[in-house]
Amino acid sequence: MKTKWLKVFGLFTGLLLLASCGDVNGGSKDAGKEKELVDVSAIEKKYPSYFKSDAEAVQVDTLKVAIVSDSPFKGIFNGFLYSDAIDNRFMKYTMNGAFPIDNDLKLILDSDETPIKVTINPEEKTVTYKINPKFKWSNGDPVTTKDIVKTYEIFANQDYIVSSKSLRFSKNRKAIVGIEEYNEGKADKISGLEVIDDSTMKIHLKEVTPSTYWGGNFAGELINAKQFEGIPMDKIAESDALRKNPLSYGPYVIKQIIQGEKVVFEANPYYYKGEPKIKRIEMEVLPSSQQVAAMKAGKYDIIFGASNDVFPEVEKLDNINIVTKKASYMNYIAFKLGKWDAEKNEVVTNPNSKMYDINLRKAMAYAIDNDAIGEQFHHGLATTAKSQLSPLFPSLHDPSINGYRIDIEKAKQLLDEAGYKDVDGDGIREGKDGKPIKFTFAMMSGGDIAEPLSQYYLQQWKSIGLNVELVDGRLLDINNFYDRVEADDPAIDFCLAAIGFGSDPQQVSLFGKTAGFNISRYTSETLDKALANTVSPEAIDDQKRAEFYKEYERVFMDEIPVVPQLNKYEYLVVNKRVKMFDWTESMRAFGEEFDWSKLEVTAKDPLASETK
Repeated sequence: MKTKWLKVFGLFTGLLLLASCGDVNGGSKDAGKEKELVDVSAIEKKYPSYFKSDAEAVQVDTLKVAIVSDSPFKGIFNGFLYSDAIDNRFMKYTMNGAFPIDNDLKLILDSDETPIKVTINPEEKTVTYKINPKFKWSNGDPVTTKDIVKTYEIFANQDYIVSSKSLRFSKNRKAIVGIEEYNEGKADKISGLEVIDDSTMKIHLKEVTPSTYWGGNFAGELINAKQFEGIPMDKIAESDALRKNPLSYGPYVIKQIIQGEKVVFEANPYYYKGEPKIKRIEMEVLPSSQQVAAMKAGKYDIIFGASNDVFPEVEKLDNINIVTKKASYMNYIAFKLGKWDAEKNEVVTNPNSKMYDINLRKAMAYAIDNDAIGEQFHHGLATTAKSQLSPLFPSLHDPSINGYRIDIEKAKQLLDEAGYKDVDGDGIREGKDGKPIKFTFAMMSGGDIAEPLSQYYLQQWKSIGLNVELVDGRLLDINNFYDRVEADDPAIDFCLAAIGFGSDPQQVSLFGKTAGFNISRYTSETLDKALANTVSPEAIDDQKRAEFYKEYERVFMDEIPVVPQLNKYEYLVVNKRVKMFDWTESMRAFGEEFDWSKLEVTAKDPLASETK
């Protein structure tokens, strides 16, 4: 087995040297048990999520930021209407921040210091917004209730949803009274949005659930209503208001865009916490092949999205600080089990789809050794995802559920039971009808590990007798990948994708029947019921909520519309001239709220490394 492995991976510098060789070769009696992993908690201890230097700050005009990506950004610059993770990187710390969260990732309530004071009345089933008079757009105009209402009218409008392929109008946000009638064209306005004056409004809900407290029922960021006056709903996604000159209420506002490559920000003089100390930020896309050289040369102050495959090199550099945190996303294998009905805004599952057999899906899950992938490909910055739930909420997880661990013999047995058998003795199984069957797998390009990792997946599925090929015979760039996956391209049978977890643990918007993000297009009565319980009024009780999530977790992992693969740690590379940085979710590691308006540096230029 070792000889076979080295033949496959010799060209890839032995990235996966298989401590689990016995498992891959046929499933030892210990197959499926959790292996001893790198202690990833040690990574957080070694590289905390924040740091602060005692060095004296110096005045500079520009901070330089990079986002590692081998694809250009799409350029939809609104913190709620965007659909691309790279776009979000550009905005998250420069333009966003309407609804701060606490250490439990819940909305901060009843505070006069937040941009919008949020008050929840469970008896009335209302949420009251009171806009802080200091909360202003970058042109000096106050943020008003008109902006809030317009945001909802856009993302719930069916013409906008269809034209932009928006995924924001999920079941969880249909809790607002009148929003479904508006979406269906039965009403011109959303009746549940009660405007009291320019700075005060009430949102009427059908019921108050845990998502109300985590913000999952609401728009997380806002648009400026005046900018969108007169723009038809089906033209908004391409409008200048989103793509060229969006206003901002964050610490920075866009000054210049070089499409797909670079965005230049300038300080927002009307930022409610005070004008930022550094007046200009240049943020650009950095190809993955150039990331380490750029770090060494001190080309940037902050680098987002550095890939795990270069982490050993990054650790050696003497001119940077590394900060880490649990990643708020998971990568997973999604089986295409139906289609998206854009008119009804819901998934339609097809029991006749090629990947519908549950034993086929489980067999493919048991063929993969995610422990080894995490250790060898990601240098301990990733571990097997135990389930579909966010690792940010460990109290909701059932400890008896431990993910799908490699078990080759079990995988083969499941395929035998499903009727996929090797009829002609060539080592490859035919379909249930006895005819040759091929499965197509979509995976994204990017970084040095994508190609060898894709070959590992293909080899593992071949080892259980399945003929799996990459779609188009190659890896796809990120934009092509998601365009085709979201369009339910029939050329794709299944794919390796990723989902971001929000501050709300609910997954109705990820895997629910009305969730556009549900790219497997799977739903069932049992899954839908289990999901609904997690966002029910009864789930406000902590104990009941934990019970509901554990039941949903069990149903999901049994029906397996997707196979959770890895939970990761993200790391951020920060040049040592940056005086302090806080990457905690609530941004309060220093005992006070931190944001980019407080960024300072201690040298005139980013520092270069002396590491040889």
